[in-house]
Amino acid sequence: MELLYRVDEADNVLGSIEREEAHKNDVLHRSVVIFLLRGDGDVLVQWRSAEKKNFPSCYECSASGHVTFGETYEQAAKRELQEETGVSARVEYLGKYTHDHPPEHEMIAVFCARSDAAIKLDRSETESAKFYAPGKLDEIISSGRAAPWFEGAWGIARDRLQRK
Repeated sequence: MELLYRVDEADNVLGSIEREEAHKNDVLHRSVVIFLLRGDGDVLVQWRSAEKKNFPSCYECSASGHVTFGETYEQAAKRELQEETGVSARVEYLGKYTHDHPPEHEMIAVFCARSDAAIKLDRSETESAKFYAPGKLDEIISSGRAAPWFEGAWGIARDRLQRK
């Protein structure tokens, strides 16, 4: 059983909820998205496994996942990055937004990480991954083949990263 944070629209914690119940009943819960950047600025994009229950076989951010109850957003971002890419790196908070595309109704915190370490994909999550120039991510999103949260997360990341 995976317990998640149940939150309101202001991200105030209302308690915990089982993952399946949150998805079944459209309950707002916390998640993270991470964009992994190389030294040259290219961004890792995954192709989700065909075996994924929700949104299989589509483009995905570098890593993403739920924030388990008792965990901070930052802890979840570091864990998901490590689990999905094999990379341990400092994560930087970029912003947060609410996403509602059933079965996901999430308060999503967006992070970036920078590393030139070798990538080791979790094949249960991802079929493949490739680094792209940041401008290419808008084309990927426009293709209609991206996970539904990708556009909002990239909008936050793109805007913050361009200011640096």
